[in-house]
Amino acid sequence: MHKITHMTHDIHSQKILTQLKQRFASEVLWHFASREKSDDDSYQILLSILKTGLHVGPQKEQFKVFNQKTQKVEALDGYPVACLADIPLKDLHIHAERYGSFAIGFHKASAILKGFNPVLYVNQYSSVFRKFMELLDEIDQNIEKSPETYTRLRNWLGSIAKSGDLMASPQADPKLDHLQMNNFYYEREWRSLSGWDFKSEDIALILLPEGKLSNFVHDRKNSGLNVSDITPVLPFNLIYNV
Repeated sequence: MHKITHMTHDIHSQKILTQLKQRFASEVLWHFASREKSDDDSYQILLSILKTGLHVGPQKEQFKVFNQKTQKVEALDGYPVACLADIPLKDLHIHAERYGSFAIGFHKASAILKGFNPVLYVNQYSSVFRKFMELLDEIDQNIEKSPETYTRLRNWLGSIAKSGDLMASPQADPKLDHLQMNNFYYEREWRSLSGWDFKSEDIALILLPEGKLSNFVHDRKNSGLNVSDITPVLPFNLIYNV
């Protein structure tokens, strides 16, 4: 037993030392509550997640991509996935320019055990993505033979890969996102095909605007949130001084 405890301590120590050497990975994965919404709406979404869990996104959402083979812009259905981002605390302000200042930080180990994986970022102008589109066309031609298998395959493929323009400078522009012409590589996204009814101990940190801190302190005690009383809650502007 002592040997196992000692090994666990060594593993955690190694992780800490690694983070001191490199800052491009984090032991906390982040979920930002909303985008292009008011602080009041974003706060309510944050509370809802802390009450009901992390849910997969809507599959009905569509994205546009340019098919080099047909030379046409085509619509792709969104994929029902739950999303997290592997971004060090000091660099979160870049992500916040796109997704706001309300975020839940989950322990990476907990997310891995729940089935989250980092996505593969694919340049939509590359031969890899072109082949991907060709295979999707082939699947489309056989959809009537096995629609259930088709849906599972599409969702699985969508959960492990994300296209974009890897040569572009990342911009906080929803239109570029919709056209898959932004550079999403900097989001360092992790995905799961399933929602997550996380436990309070899975949460490492809560971030929100300073003006909502007192509201959260009250709601944490009185609103049945799935977050521990000892989980750190920090004003988002503090990360600029980390």
